[in-house]
Amino acid sequence: MGIRSAAVNIRPRALVAILLALLPVALPAADADEPAERIIVKWREADDQPTRGPVHMRDLAQRMGNPFSSGRNLGRRLSVLQLATGRSGQQLAQTLAALRADPAVESAAPDRRVRALAYTPSDPMFAGSGSTFTYEARSYDLQWYLKGTQPSAIHADAAWDITHGGDTPATSTVVVAVVDSGIRPDHADLAGKVLPGFDFVSNPAMANDGDGWDADPSDPGDFISATDLQKAPFNDPSQKCGGGTNFDQPVPSTWHGTRVAGLIGASTDNGLGMAGAGFNIRILPVRVLGKCGGYESDVIAGMYWAAGFFDAASGMPIPAPLLSDPGALKNHRNQFPAQVINLSLGAAAACDDYYGTAVNDITSVGVLIVAAAGNDGAAVDEPANCAGVLGVAGLRHAGTKVGYSNLGPEISIGAPAGNCPQPDPLDPSPPCLFALTTLTNLGAQGPAADAYSMPMVQPSYGTSFSSPLAAATAGLMKAANPALTPALLIARLKATARPFPTSDDLGTTQACVVPASKPANPAACLCNTSVCGAGMLDAGAAVQAAVQPSVLVKVTRSGNTYTLDGSASAAAAAGGRMIASYAWSVAAIAGGATTPVIGNAGQAIATVPAPARGNVTLRLTVTDNFGSSDYAQANVAADAASSDSPPPQTEVQHGGGSADGALLALPLLLLWLQAWRRRLRIVRLRH
Repeated sequence: MGIRSAAVNIRPRALVAILLALLPVALPAADADEPAERIIVKWREADDQPTRGPVHMRDLAQRMGNPFSSGRNLGRRLSVLQLATGRSGQQLAQTLAALRADPAVESAAPDRRVRALAYTPSDPMFAGSGSTFTYEARSYDLQWYLKGTQPSAIHADAAWDITHGGDTPATSTVVVAVVDSGIRPDHADLAGKVLPGFDFVSNPAMANDGDGWDADPSDPGDFISATDLQKAPFNDPSQKCGGGTNFDQPVPSTWHGTRVAGLIGASTDNGLGMAGAGFNIRILPVRVLGKCGGYESDVIAGMYWAAGFFDAASGMPIPAPLLSDPGALKNHRNQFPAQVINLSLGAAAACDDYYGTAVNDITSVGVLIVAAAGNDGAAVDEPANCAGVLGVAGLRHAGTKVGYSNLGPEISIGAPAGNCPQPDPLDPSPPCLFALTTLTNLGAQGPAADAYSMPMVQPSYGTSFSSPLAAATAGLMKAANPALTPALLIARLKATARPFPTSDDLGTTQACVVPASKPANPAACLCNTSVCGAGMLDAGAAVQAAVQPSVLVKVTRSGNTYTLDGSASAAAAAGGRMIASYAWSVAAIAGGATTPVIGNAGQAIATVPAPARGNVTLRLTVTDNFGSSDYAQANVAADAASSDSPPPQTEVQHGGGSADGALLALPLLLLWLQAWRRRLRIVRLRH
């Protein structure tokens, strides 16, 4: 109410002029240098408005002078607004300044393009078969990255000794969302593994399936044809849609999402094709990338949906053609929220507030986000560089950083990315000896025969394929111990990582350092924990560590007493484990605090008086009936308290909404309200 009344006597265009006159514009170079078609906004939080919907977008558009043609709520306080015409330079800077000055808007930024992070090889493809192949009289294992035969292999077979992620795919409770380009659901090696997903590619031209958001996450192909290169947005060299030096050459479909899904969820132990690292873990396909990549806003919407933020109670954007189909309507609601979200995509940017907000919201309900570092040999891409995300760098088979992988302090762990030999004048087309075998399709444009990506058939390498190996491992950990929070998953993955080697087969001596500029000169280097993460992913050791109890502590205060609640702590699910004991103790005192008496020190829930001064650190040690134990700590002071391992929220805060077309005139408002009641969350915008 206060927002609307603030501008009641000021014409919208006059308001914009006033705002621009009052605010000198000093924008980051990236905001103004690249053209923008859409803008993401973060609304200011209000007690009576936990989410923002179509009415807020309509009112904002009116205050701005209606520069937008449509808008869509992404979840919680994030929305995306489609500009009626693309803007750049000073024009874009003025639009952003006006948005940022609006009392209802906390921040605004261009909706950046994101791209799949698979490293695209130029080597010709050749057919191959069997579990090994021979090159120059030496045998190579097609799935070397899962076994212990190479230094950087993840030892997935050791993890499978502890859990298969469920007795069967049908009974597995673990879901990993592949937020990517969609999948080919009819691949025989995904049979019984794929759950109902969703397509969040909002631009029909990029979607290549005739529409925007819909309930079909199938990948129709992301090829760029010669015809595509004659029209927008594919004919803009700055978007780098095409191939070749000038980005003006046709490129074939990558089947990127299918490749990523195969590494996680290809059917294992079924006598067919390859093994997926997640064994019986199921895949939730969420399509956000199409021709020439996708938009950050679509990725964020897909992340929220994958985590279960849209449910039957709150609904989500329902395209009108699907309203008459109850089955399709049901499929729009995510019936199978993921415990892990894999993002093998990104953009060369610092983590912005929009990704940061989404990551915080999603991890707060217990969902881990895993993201690829990027393939420029430079600083870590967004969103892998966001706090709370498990960022994954790419390693060669020998354990050194593969040249193309990005690196930096934001990385949590390293995993195999695939590497190929240097060009040989005597053999111009060698196989990619250490590619990552996975699923693919042989169609150059639309789908054709399903197949496997191998060293001589569409070889797969890039940090896109490091990330799903870590995501699958996290999924197996959740199967062993469902109580593990994102923070605990990351901590145990890092604690069990194997040390990086100090030499490799190339005789590499250069130590990895944070790139001083972008792009850096990509080259293999000796990893260290400052820039490549805690070490090399070890799935076997990580799943073994997951069997330790999960210790979770919530702290509340009533009067002069703190309640220390460890009842959310849990023993691992497998092997008949259960909690045998709880033990609270004083770990440290500081600032003149006195040692307190702990009430119920041997119970899950204990109490302690608030210190008159200073602070006290309390420790809860939980031990199971097999003797495995772990601990978490809480810090209490006179006026504040915190826990280093809080339990996740017990309830997802839902949101969602959409806006398309021209802004509603007042006579059409009743029709809009009627559509709202049918869960068609549409508001019309007008320019």
